[in-house]
Amino acid sequence: MSVANPNAASVPPSDYDVEFRSLSDDAWYSVCTVLDGEKLTLKYQNFSDDDDSIFEVKNFKTLEELERLEDRFRPISAQLQDNECHKVVGGVVVCASHSFDGSDNRFYDAVVDDVVHKEHSFEQGGEMCSCTFIVIMQHGPVAGCFVNKTIESLCLVQSYACLDPNLQLFLKMVKERLQNEPCVLENKKSATSFTKWLNQNTKCAKQSPCKKRPPDEAKSNDHSDWSRDDNDLGGCSSVFLIDNLDKDLSPSTIVEFIHSRTSLSVQACVFPSMSSEMYTQGAIVLNCRKNLEKLSKFLDCQDHIIMSKRGRPWVVTGNLSGYDSFAVSIQNLMHKYQENWQHKSTGHALKVVCPGSEEYTTAKQLRDLFMEFTEHQRRLHKRLAMEERKILQPSQVA
Repeated sequence: MSVANPNAASVPPSDYDVEFRSLSDDAWYSVCTVLDGEKLTLKYQNFSDDDDSIFEVKNFKTLEELERLEDRFRPISAQLQDNECHKVVGGVVVCASHSFDGSDNRFYDAVVDDVVHKEHSFEQGGEMCSCTFIVIMQHGPVAGCFVNKTIESLCLVQSYACLDPNLQLFLKMVKERLQNEPCVLENKKSATSFTKWLNQNTKCAKQSPCKKRPPDEAKSNDHSDWSRDDNDLGGCSSVFLIDNLDKDLSPSTIVEFIHSRTSLSVQACVFPSMSSEMYTQGAIVLNCRKNLEKLSKFLDCQDHIIMSKRGRPWVVTGNLSGYDSFAVSIQNLMHKYQENWQHKSTGHALKVVCPGSEEYTTAKQLRDLFMEFTEHQRRLHKRLAMEERKILQPSQVA
């Protein structure tokens, strides 16, 4: 039996302050959410009601389906101003406009690869940025290609911490329904049925006055591969062990940071530590094999170092692929400590520092010092094991 919300219909429509990544073309659109009972309607800015996307609580069969949909929402990206170009550095994820015919502009995620800096000019008291931003497009018809962008075509992706109230309430209703109907979770065909339902009920809002679809995109209306692309496990998970973390760092901060830099959806866990320890350890779990190399390159890249604003650099100590039992243990820890983290500070923000900067030099020194310390620990553990064997099995050691 569905969980009805008697107050849902009275929730007013939101402003166009939400971005939704369309299932039809993977572009981001500004939408207004309207919640009526157990139905969530997305209204696209500057488009007619015919382009609305509608989602209903009853059509979700698993939490995984709900999470994949949730990942397609975020707050409106902020247009970069000319005096903000210093915020765009290598590795940053931006929302970039792409023009198809001069009038049809759509917005896709892109990762900044490099910046060609030029001296800014000042005209009529205003600052003008002339820099060129070389980005790698992550979605759309030119995904994977290097493209040159100017600052007016870039937007900064905002924090995922605050979701639209209507969306939050809709997600809550779906979760409550799934929890009250365990049999729904056992439906092995749910992913397929859900995708078919999305194909029938989700319409693409064309981002152009004439609503013309590019020829390449007109061929890609079948989204039957969407669930496989976003959740291609093959029964395996990959776990990245991270050392030297700030003790007050929250898993949500890690998840948001990874997503902002790579567009990947991951799970994270920060392990408890003793009060005498200055740092702690954690794990990042990736449930998509095709993105394993992308995440691995980001975490263990030689061209940058991930560190907290407090100055503690990350150290990747292991990459375990296909260890399902270990991944399950990590996920159990996530659930175990989830309530504790909900009431804690999100900790210090994370950032990427690159060679040539003073921060990178400091981070490298601290990382080398930490690795020297852990190597010393390893030798001590080895010696401890040898001394224990001498005591427990003296005849065999001799």
